[in-house]
Amino acid sequence: MGLADEDDIFKGNEVPLDDEEEDEEEEEEEEEELDNNEEEIEGDDDEEEEEGEAEEEEENENIENEAEGGAELADDNEITRESENKTHNLPNGDVEMVDATKPTESDIISKETESNGDIPLDDNAKLEQFYNQMKFKARLSETYDVNPFVAIPYSSPINAFELSKSSKWLFTGGEDGFIRKYDFYGSIEGQVQLTAAQKHSLVDSISNGGSLVSYWENEIPIKRSAANKDNYEPALSPVFSLAVEKRCLWLLSGLKSGGINLQSVRHNEGTIVHHFKGHNDTVSVLKLNEYENKFLSGGWDKVIHNWDLNTGEIIQKFTEATGQISSIEYRPANGSHIETQVPNEDDDMDSLFGSDEGDDGVSKSNDNINKNDDTYQGNTGTSNYDENIFMSSSIDGSINIWDLRTSRQVLRLKSPKGTPPWCVSACWSTDGDFLYAGRRNSTVDEISLKMPLDSKGETKTSKVLKFPQVSGAVTVVRPLPNGNHVLCGSHDNIRIYDLRLYEEAQRKTPFLIVPGHHGGVLSDVQFDPSYRYMISASGNRGWQGTSTENVFIYDVELQ
Repeated sequence: MGLADEDDIFKGNEVPLDDEEEDEEEEEEEEEELDNNEEEIEGDDDEEEEEGEAEEEEENENIENEAEGGAELADDNEITRESENKTHNLPNGDVEMVDATKPTESDIISKETESNGDIPLDDNAKLEQFYNQMKFKARLSETYDVNPFVAIPYSSPINAFELSKSSKWLFTGGEDGFIRKYDFYGSIEGQVQLTAAQKHSLVDSISNGGSLVSYWENEIPIKRSAANKDNYEPALSPVFSLAVEKRCLWLLSGLKSGGINLQSVRHNEGTIVHHFKGHNDTVSVLKLNEYENKFLSGGWDKVIHNWDLNTGEIIQKFTEATGQISSIEYRPANGSHIETQVPNEDDDMDSLFGSDEGDDGVSKSNDNINKNDDTYQGNTGTSNYDENIFMSSSIDGSINIWDLRTSRQVLRLKSPKGTPPWCVSACWSTDGDFLYAGRRNSTVDEISLKMPLDSKGETKTSKVLKFPQVSGAVTVVRPLPNGNHVLCGSHDNIRIYDLRLYEEAQRKTPFLIVPGHHGGVLSDVQFDPSYRYMISASGNRGWQGTSTENVFIYDVELQ
């Protein structure tokens, strides 16, 4: 077949080609198809790379958002608790699960801080907070139901006892010259049970006995040169008074010789660390201050000493008492401003503890004492007592009020007319505005410090709480927290007098009888700091009277 004419080609007519030309044409078409396919494949790869880059960018953004959410979570501490699981709310709406068994930092801090502050509480602060709550409940109580359930039989009269601040240990001292240490919690939980013979003369509610831990001698120290080194026997003294440090590191005990022993309790139990010598006769009263760096001691030598525990020296000496000292009490800190009318003078009302006008020397000395010794500021912080003012009673029936700032007697109250000159127990009211004094004629005198004297200078009683004549002398008087009741211990039993029924005493019995104690002289009655338990002991403290030789622990129910 020949070549086609040019005219035929230009005219667009179809001209048949030979076999070689057809093969070349097919090869060119295949090459074009291959090129097109390669271009499509390259385009798809580019699109996949672009999509991968976009996905990586999104993942990076999510990671950054989660990091920012974690930072905001740490800052804001947004934690939600659902049942037992804990979840973290993230800003993007997701929820992150957290191990519920592992406490968070906020949980730990919230448990260790007060509800109204950010200061972590130590054990003493937590204990004090608990006691304050219980005291507040006791103040709101209308009445008190007191029943005994623990009895501690003794082999001698019990002259003194003290309960530790934490109520863990109970210390007792008796006429036999030994100091005993009891587990208070173990006693009330019934670790020791009384025998049938021991329960025979007691009320039915008493079944538990005292859990004795240890005991040691109340020894009168002597010089090494005077002691028999080959066969030494300690000279014992009856325990007439006790005072225990709040952590039970040491205690003070009063001796018949006039000395005071400072004995170790927690370490080397019973070891005499120091011996205070200042009284000439039996030390009948010991009273630690709130900060436990000083203490007051009263004795049968009619003298009261104020001791410094840091130096072991006497700071002040009060010698104006007219009888053997039977009790010492600091004035409650919530007492109101006290004024009294001076007899045989004008009608101006002057402060009982000094006026602003006159007596410049006394006021200047007060300023000097306050500047030189900050510890005299008793009514500061959380103190429950005003350590500037304290009261003492004497066996002759007189009551004295003292001011530590002036180192002198402020007021002396003799026995009222018609009242026997006798008093072994006196106390302040809860507000510090009244005094209560137990008398030998089965009565308790209430004296208002706003008007303690009449126009003739005689002691004026605002109330006289009377009990049956057969009840015997009132040897213990204690106020109750609500301010409406006074606990009075007599020879026959313990009574709780309701002051609100005083005016109706002729028609209604104004007191309730507490079962347990009966037929002996009471040496002391105390409440634990939470007012859930009460303790009583029987002993004559070296004065007249018989003892039941028992210590009772009572359960107090607030109603």
